[in-house]
Amino acid sequence: MRRKRSRRYVALGFVLGLLYLLLFPVLSGREGYFKAVWARPVPGAQAAAAGGGRASWFKAGRWFGYVQPDGRLLYTGETLYGVALSDSGFINFPKLAEDFVFQDPAGRFQFGVHAFGYPVLDEGGERLYSISTGLNRISRLDRDGEPLWSAEFYAPITTLSLHQEECFVGLLDGTVKLIDGQGKIIQELVPQPSRLPVVLASAVSQDGRRLAAVSGIDPQRLTLFLRRGGPFTAEQSLELGSDFRRGLFMRFTADGRFLAFEAAEGLFLLGLSQRGARRLELPGRLLALDSSTSGLLAVGARAGEGSRLELLRPLGSLLYARELAAGEMFLRFDGASLLIGLPSILLRADYLEG
Repeated sequence: MRRKRSRRYVALGFVLGLLYLLLFPVLSGREGYFKAVWARPVPGAQAAAAGGGRASWFKAGRWFGYVQPDGRLLYTGETLYGVALSDSGFINFPKLAEDFVFQDPAGRFQFGVHAFGYPVLDEGGERLYSISTGLNRISRLDRDGEPLWSAEFYAPITTLSLHQEECFVGLLDGTVKLIDGQGKIIQELVPQPSRLPVVLASAVSQDGRRLAAVSGIDPQRLTLFLRRGGPFTAEQSLELGSDFRRGLFMRFTADGRFLAFEAAEGLFLLGLSQRGARRLELPGRLLALDSSTSGLLAVGARAGEGSRLELLRPLGSLLYARELAAGEMFLRFDGASLLIGLPSILLRADYLEG
């Protein structure tokens, strides 16, 4: 038994080492290079001692968890039906749950509340929301499980974007409702009409001044809304030429300069100040997308039975590209470090100047 287990560990070490070398060779250039820092099997690595400093959340196939910068895993768990992740903790929930259990990054119990549907956490884990199983109601809950407010809609919820106390709720009827911290709908945003109304994607900028939505079928449009101290007004509208019938990736880049969203046959990058634009062709469906405050963009897409990882600057040259055998991918920047989650494996690579 010991001999078999030893052989398994040797084989796993060889695979991880090979992946480590092939995935991130040192890349040189005028701007900088990416350097592999570590690779960890998930969930095979030993968990760090509780209370061990800052940690970032990640996903790796059906697994999720929290990892420290040196690669020590504070916690790993297998996703039940879904998982709501935040910087301060998570809720791992089954399809039909009677209660939500919030645990900290080390997996320790913090509080439990009665379930009203599917949980949603804001980035910091300070605000807890619940979307009803019928997708027609959203509630803000306190830590005792009592609703602070609830809002109901005639059409099902298709997207949700959060900014501080505000909620931006996209609906199947093609509208976006802006809800304030007291649960009051203070504005209804209506993109130009299409033959079939629906909101497929939405995103709010970090400063809360811009809201973007992809809506409609025949035609499908991007609408960019802006507010300057008052209500939102439509700033820009583009017909996209796409015909998606599902939810899409969309987010503002961390440096606040671009809007990135899934488009036909690739990724569309829209400049917010200089009005520059770029369509990045991808080999298949977009799998993962994230950006750094220094202006780097990480993109993962399907490529045949596997995937392709690309690292670039939005209007600049490609910095790195690699075909991978895994058909799933998770990407998340933590400062200058990029976490890459593949089924049962987590990697960290750093972007270094010079």
